[in-house]
Order: sequence, then structure tokens, then C-alpha cells
Amino acid sequence: MSAIFGIIAVLFVLAIAVGILATVGGPASCTPGGGAIVINAANASAFDQKWDGFDAILDAGSPSSVTFSESEITSRTDQFTKDEAGDIKNVRICVHNGFGEATGTLDAFLGINVKFKAQGTVTLIGDHPEVDLMDVDIGSVPGFILGPFENLLEDAIEELLKELDLEHTLIPTLTEGQATIDGTP
Repeated sequence: MSAIFGIIAVLFVLAIAVGILATVGGPASCTPGGGAIVINAANASAFDQKWDGFDAILDAGSPSSVTFSESEITSRTDQFTKDEAGDIKNVRICVHNGFGEATGTLDAFLGINVKFKAQGTVTLIGDHPEVDLMDVDIGSVPGFILGPFENLLEDAIEELLKELDLEHTLIPTLTEGQATIDGTP
């Protein structure tokens, strides 16, 4: 019986230690590929205007292409996460050759916020965008116990992306500092 209590006590201490590691420190912000990122309403509006024009051409039956800067992507993402009141906040998007990076804060559980950094790619074919995470850092949590926190982040991202409907076939091309999306009706 005392062995069971000992195991429970060890698990409790480990849970507290992991919780502390998740909330202290954390990964640095992503490194922009195209210079300083400016987050503001004008850049979010520029994203919306470009997207609306791009989408109108696709709706009319012609292929089209649009390019967004990191500032436009980050500003629109910041506005979107605020509007949707998701578990992810203070997002910054950096674009590199073939992959993107996102940093921000995740409301992990019980109001505890943890800093995260994730690298991955996005697929824009189907009903909703899908993200394939290649690497994730959360707080100061070591990789061998990162799984539950990584699952929380993936779930939070998926929940936000369910709000975005895709009506066309879209192929993103990521280069340093910008994302170009080619679309067909």
C-alpha cells in the first residue's frame, strides 16, 4: 500500500515539475525571413483586400495567384485569433524556404499560458487548411515529455482552422519572407 502512495507522490511531483517547465522560459520568437514584422490593422486589411481580389478571380472561373508578406500574414492571423477567441494568442508567423514558423502563447490548461514555437507546412486542399507540424518547442519542456503539450497545440490549431472554409484548389509556395498562393477554380 505504501508503494502505491509512493508512486502517486512521484507522479504528482513530476506533474508539478513539468507544469513549471512549461510556464518558465520558452522558445525565442521566430526569425523573420523578410525583415521586421509589423503587426497592425493596415497589414491585416491589406491581406483581406488581396485575398478578396484573388478569391473573386477564382470564383469567376480563372486561375490566379497572390503573394503575402510576413507582416500581412501575421497581422491577419493576430486579428483572426482575437476574433475567434481561441487558445492561441500573440502569434507571429515567419516564412522560410519551404516551411513556416509560428510563435505565440498557448492557453494550455487551467489558465496557464505557455510560449510555443512550431515549424511546419500547410496544405490548402480540402474543406479546411491542414497544418503538418515538423518541430514543436513549448516552454522549457524537454522533448521526451513534450507529447501532451504538442497535442494541446495541435488541437488548438485544428480548432481555429475549422473556421476557415476552402472553396478552391490552393497551392502555397513559401520563400524567405513571403507566401505565394496559386489557385485554380
